[in-house]
Amino acid sequence: MNNARSLMRGRSELGVAALLGAIAIVVAIDTANIRHTAVNAGVMGPQVVPTLIAIGLGICAIALAVDVLRGGHADPEEGEDIDLSGGAHWPTLLGLAGIILVGALLLDFLGFVIASSLMFYGSALMLGSRRYVWALVIGVVLAVLTFYGFVLGLGIPLPAGLLTGIL
Repeated sequence: MNNARSLMRGRSELGVAALLGAIAIVVAIDTANIRHTAVNAGVMGPQVVPTLIAIGLGICAIALAVDVLRGGHADPEEGEDIDLSGGAHWPTLLGLAGIILVGALLLDFLGFVIASSLMFYGSALMLGSRRYVWALVIGVVLAVLTFYGFVLGLGIPLPAGLLTGIL
């Protein structure tokens, strides 16, 4: 046990490689389960791009694992305004996770614009913004632009929620 622990010391990037590998496997399995229909039958089919993504993720996972096992490692962050000696600020991290979770749960009921605006506003406040009105205005503008970009620009419907009939 002690020998395995000393072998793995300083190789936390292997966790990232494992995560990339797991995502590659999930994407590959989901891609294999895509059904061909008359609507999505084309020259390339609906499986080409996800297959390329799964292969790319797998290659990145393997390359990262090999590099780490050969002694490679990432350089620590050298930002001038970052205190590298301090750990994570858990109240902020958990608050942001809570905001995202609540926003995701209320997305269908409130609609994309309201839920996204509130998530942006809450995140800005959680990260220390004291410009309350400005954060709310930016959140609303970004949410509306994103909504119309998806609905009108890409043809992807997003839930309007409480604003059904208005948007």
